[in-house]
Amino acid sequence: MTVNVILEGTLKEGERENFTAICTEAFKVTRAFDGCQGIDLVYNSEKQNNWLFNEVWDSGEHYQKYLQFRTEDGTLDAIASMCEDAPSIRIFDIIPT
Repeated sequence: MTVNVILEGTLKEGERENFTAICTEAFKVTRAFDGCQGIDLVYNSEKQNNWLFNEVWDSGEHYQKYLQFRTEDGTLDAIASMCEDAPSIRIFDIIPT
């Protein structure tokens, strides 16, 4: 089943430009990863350091493989180091309607 993954966090002051640059490069790999249908970086209009990744994956299993890859390559730790707290991950099933 296709899933929508929401990864959300809040950046430390002064990290937004660096975070955006890292995501721009990292998303090239993400978009080519097996099962990825798309990923976007979104910033909150009212709280400028609040961000989320809006991702669509062919299945939860595809996303779990990707998450393992990003854990092993250090990307998750790099992202967490720029944030006030650990980012949250929520996975939703997309229901055809």
